Amino acid sequence: MQTQVGSNSDSASRSYEALRRIARALDVHSRKLYRECSLTSPQMLCLSTLKCEGAQILSTLAARLHLGVSTTNGIIDRLEAKGLVQRSRSREDQRKVFITITPEGEELLDKVPELMRDIYAQAFARLSPEEQQVFASMLERLAGLLDPSGNIQPYHDLIAYAETNYEPDRPGGHAVALE
Repeated sequence: MQTQVGSNSDSASRSYEALRRIARALDVHSRKLYRECSLTSPQMLCLSTLKCEGAQILSTLAARLHLGVSTTNGIIDRLEAKGLVQRSRSREDQRKVFITITPEGEELLDKVPELMRDIYAQAFARLSPEEQQVFASMLERLAGLLDPSGNIQPYHDLIAYAETNYEPDRPGGHAVALE
């Protein structure tokens, strides 16, 4: 089902194609990263975040990466199996488990190709400060329109369409409906 909005259809089409090109660049970079380092982009982002921000509990790390807790837990399981992160219980509160990067994880980060986030930051820096501000604001607005529930922590696995009958198992008890 296609919906066109007058003269805005050309702008919508151009911006959608630009987003597809960006998504393609992310995919190509992710595949290169996996071939060279046997790590996925989300695994590398976890390592980078832990190195830059220090020990994190799982829910905080998941929120920081805009991933679900169960997704982040799987990523951490794989990184822990490779000896790149470790889990340790808090001495103050035994219920809290902190995740830290190991020296092997830090060593690997020093060897990997540039993260896509850094490549993006370099390209973004080539825009004028005014363009940066407008672009960031517009992307945030568009992201908000695509996730009308306003979740800060996105739940990528449940998007309800009229043709689906997902059982909502989300905070607030509802699936995201795209209109």
